[in-house]
Amino acid sequence: MFGRLVKYDFRSMFKQFGFIWPAALLLAMVNHFTLFGLNSTSTVGETTAGMAMLVYVAILMAMFIITMIFVIQRFFKGLLGDEGYLMHTLPVRPWQLISSKLLSAVAATLLSIVVAVFSILLIAPVQWVPELGTLFRGLGYLFTHWNIHATHGVFFLLELLLLICVGMAQGYLQLYLAMAVGHLFNRNRVAMSVAAYIAINAVMGTLLGVLGSINFRPLRAALDVLSGVEGMAGAHVALWIAIVWTGLLSALYFFCTEYILRRRLNLE
Repeated sequence: MFGRLVKYDFRSMFKQFGFIWPAALLLAMVNHFTLFGLNSTSTVGETTAGMAMLVYVAILMAMFIITMIFVIQRFFKGLLGDEGYLMHTLPVRPWQLISSKLLSAVAATLLSIVVAVFSILLIAPVQWVPELGTLFRGLGYLFTHWNIHATHGVFFLLELLLLICVGMAQGYLQLYLAMAVGHLFNRNRVAMSVAAYIAINAVMGTLLGVLGSINFRPLRAALDVLSGVEGMAGAHVALWIAIVWTGLLSALYFFCTEYILRRRLNLE
């Protein structure tokens, strides 16, 4: 049943972005033609190129705005709104409902980023391709000069991608928790959700400040050991510290949201 739930959420996602993703790529190709195919020095060419670029930038902005609206709407209406009466009667647990929404949210954001980057590459002129090859050869020379093995580079990129995904999950789970807290109230739920989001940020900021000011000896000793790690090993350690910390925050937000949906759900 969980697989069907994920399939349903992904299908809803592709319905939302089925137009804007191809539109961004198509406008990127149009911009490539107007910038480098037409005579851009003429008045008509400059006007056409300017209008095409303006529409392209607007599409990119709309794509990420729609992504955020999609994430909020799918959770707010799907689990806390009218659709919630149906979703919570399905033979799945609340953590599965949250996980399905989270997977589609992260996937939508990642695909939007991929589409944005690929569209920018489509605009670039063909003459830049050899220069990109020169850039990659230069990076390879630097890795060789710094005695960085290719395996380290691959692991570093994978760790960075993992950190990005976990960071997205943390941001969305914080939104989910704020909306769940807002729905504990009978009135002004949207305003209460916004207030809850601000309060969560304030609490976490205060907690980090307190932890930073406490002279906790085991933590100090661990930081002293880590500060002595240099080179790529130090980079790997720093990335994994960020991944673990972000993952812990994500888990905290996830279980708090799951508890509210399981024990304190208020759809009235």
